[in-house]
Amino acid sequence: MRYGVVVEELAIEVMAQLPDDQARQEVMALVEVARLDPRAWPDVRDPGSVEEIREAFGRRCWIQFMPHAGAIEVRDIGWVGLTPC
Repeated sequence: MRYGVVVEELAIEVMAQLPDDQARQEVMALVEVARLDPRAWPDVRDPGSVEEIREAFGRRCWIQFMPHAGAIEVRDIGWVGLTPC
């Protein structure tokens, strides 16, 4: 865990495949915004699920995460931009 963020293996793999450092910075900026106010983002859990799963969206990326007391667990990352501006 680093600064209240736990990153799952799938999300780490996606981070490694992003096109460059600027893309990784954009994703990490979104992670930080979600960490600061995790419940501001929509809850997307399946009906009947006990896990609180939320999604946060940036300009070219999104993350799926679970809020925990003072931290978030990043489960998945998506990137829609081919190359950052």
